[in-house]
Amino acid sequence: MFKRGILFSLMVSLLFLSACSLKKTNEISLEEAKTKSEDFINQNFTDPSFPVTVSSVEVDEVLDLYKLEIDLGNGNEVEAYLSKDGKKFFPEAYEIEEIEKITAEMNNNNQSDSAESTEPVDFNSDKKVVVYFFYDEGCPHCSKQKEAMKAWSESFPDMEIKSFETWSNAQNGEILQNLAKAYGTSVQGVPMTFIGDEFWVGYSDSLGTEMQGKIKDCSKAICENPGQRLK
Repeated sequence: MFKRGILFSLMVSLLFLSACSLKKTNEISLEEAKTKSEDFINQNFTDPSFPVTVSSVEVDEVLDLYKLEIDLGNGNEVEAYLSKDGKKFFPEAYEIEEIEKITAEMNNNNQSDSAESTEPVDFNSDKKVVVYFFYDEGCPHCSKQKEAMKAWSESFPDMEIKSFETWSNAQNGEILQNLAKAYGTSVQGVPMTFIGDEFWVGYSDSLGTEMQGKIKDCSKAICENPGQRLK
């Protein structure tokens, strides 16, 4: 099963650092920054089968941060940043020790959580539009989409959202893998959303607008229930 489902490539591509200034205390070296960033990313954000590497580290004098060039292993590179004391990773300020602690706890609980997730899944719906939403707890883009979908539910009463948490629930992770395969794609991360004959990986305001457009189209016509591809 894939690692914590923050879509790392999308996450760093949405980087917004408008006014970051951190105190210069206990600065780590460039090499230490490279090692710490690689370990943190691979242990908490990526599929262990597809580790990323930090190809270069330099000082960003304007932001007073370490600027990282991250090789995703698929020919693409993205930028991210690390505080000079090695304690905060951007685009969002993650407390590294806290995330590592959460990851360890989730790993310890994963076996028991998976054992409880054997109930059959109901892929049927009496609603005209069915949205399949796969997410991980702790994924910031997943949380943003959850908030957006609350408004969608009010705007589209003939819509059902079927939500599946995939980090601690192995059954849901398998459903995501199978549904992605049924759509001719593979799982690259979460959130991953299926509506009618289309799917989206990640979340942003623009992607949310696209999803709502698809929901409107399905409200006026007949769109398939994505779950029917698994029956």
